[in-house]
Amino acid sequence: MTRHPVPGPSAERADTQQGAPTPYAGPVTAQLSEARLPEARLSEARLSEGRLFEEPLPEEPTDAELARRGASGDQEAFTLLMSRYRTMIHATCLRIVGDPDDAGDAVQETLIGVWRGLPGFRSDARFSTWLYRIAVNAALKETGRQNSRPLPVDELPERKEPVSSVADRVTDGLSVRRALALLPLDFRVAVVLRDCCGCEYSEIAGILGIPINTVKSRISRARQALADLLRPNDDPGEM
Repeated sequence: MTRHPVPGPSAERADTQQGAPTPYAGPVTAQLSEARLPEARLSEARLSEGRLFEEPLPEEPTDAELARRGASGDQEAFTLLMSRYRTMIHATCLRIVGDPDDAGDAVQETLIGVWRGLPGFRSDARFSTWLYRIAVNAALKETGRQNSRPLPVDELPERKEPVSSVADRVTDGLSVRRALALLPLDFRVAVVLRDCCGCEYSEIAGILGIPINTVKSRISRARQALADLLRPNDDPGEM
């Protein structure tokens, strides 16, 4: 039987000197090591402790769960729930009311209304729909205190050309708020719920308590009016 000699340390050094590759341990390797995902480092730590399976991360509570806890007096759950919608509530109230100060009052009324109404919220209902109904009512209440004169419904322009781009422009700044303020209130609320809040037609119908076809008609005519009001270089004072 032929025995093959085992290379010793001197032979290994010789191989290295003859051009055998050596592991790179420069700064790039260190950076890549540090760039590992935290989950990977956590897994290694757990393996070193003898735990072969990672513990699942806690799931985010649903709106319904937070609403149930809030209804029982859990203020932390209520705060978390409102943090998910506060920006959209403010945007909705601002575009309906028009005035930032009045919109702030409407937001506060909405929060109070939600807190008081949580015990009556049905967990099988969609929380956002229920919330927007409260926000719209609060905004309408504030609007009723203002001395605004919107365009009469029968004076809105009837046009046939497409106005799909208005849906993208309705979330813009001050010029859009001013244009919205000129719309009849019913049309303003419908188009804000659709193009600002992203509500489905069926949701808007439920929030406003009107048929879906009425919702679609109001939104269509509101977009047409906004398209005219927001058309660039359309100054009636210029000839």
